[in-house]
Amino acid sequence: MLKPFFCLIGLSCFAVFAESPEVNFEAEQVEDETPILVEPEQPASISQRADEANGLIEQRVEIESASLQSPFVITPHKPNYFLPVKFQDDTDASDASAFSGELEDVEFKFQLSVKFPLAHNLFGTKASLWGAYTQQALWQSYNTKISSPFRETNYEPESFVLFDFERQITSSLKAKYISVGFNHQSNGRTEPLSRSWNRIYAEFFFESESAVISLKPWYRIPEGSEDDDNPNIEKYLGYGELNAVYVLDDYSIDLMLRNNLRAENKGAIQLGFTFPMWGKTRGYIQYFDGYGQSLAEYDDHVRSLGIGVMLTNWL
Repeated sequence: MLKPFFCLIGLSCFAVFAESPEVNFEAEQVEDETPILVEPEQPASISQRADEANGLIEQRVEIESASLQSPFVITPHKPNYFLPVKFQDDTDASDASAFSGELEDVEFKFQLSVKFPLAHNLFGTKASLWGAYTQQALWQSYNTKISSPFRETNYEPESFVLFDFERQITSSLKAKYISVGFNHQSNGRTEPLSRSWNRIYAEFFFESESAVISLKPWYRIPEGSEDDDNPNIEKYLGYGELNAVYVLDDYSIDLMLRNNLRAENKGAIQLGFTFPMWGKTRGYIQYFDGYGQSLAEYDDHVRSLGIGVMLTNWL
């Protein structure tokens, strides 16, 4: 049985500049120059890139535009991260899975999210059509007694139209973009463990000098009672979420809030902290408290804390 492992490899690049040997005809000797090793420049901080691009959102738009020109680059959508150590209180009690009774509280969580453009300049405007895919997994990587299974994987394809909508709201806050889209999310299982729902959403993006905020209300597309795997999911995940990212130099704090806005109040908070490590590598700490960490746990209150590496963040 193979034990799970996770390796992080840091690659350092050096540029070597050497002048051509100078020939001294009088002495008939060749003087060799010693190669000069030049340390690579450190990547610009998030704040520096934002200043150069005239805003936090614009610096990401510029990076995405550059990446779209290369056939070998995949454009990130939501954050991409690996949390090789994630502790969750009482995992067995809060997981509707085939492995209940055998799960461990320490596991591996990761998220991969990409998007790709389908069309530009829709309706004679700057609007663009996108497709995206996000996958989040909870992996019992250290639980070798049951062969280290993935206890839950959520699949989230979506498509959306992005509108450029820049408006100054206050002296320090402006609206930047609006997106309207369709989202499907499921865990790819059969009954009785199947969980899924379809939503139509709108997302509004706002920006200040050091923060970005998005407000994302959604409407769940109704399903027949025989087809609905989770008829009361809105009671726990609500009707939208608020995301915010605050940037200080090369550090960032991200926040996600959900609430069902009911008398029987339920919701969730996710708080993350990203910090530089070496080169482009960034550490990431994530705390979650509430409902809906995964579809299998949508109606169970979960608390978890994970630490790992952020590959690409919101900004």
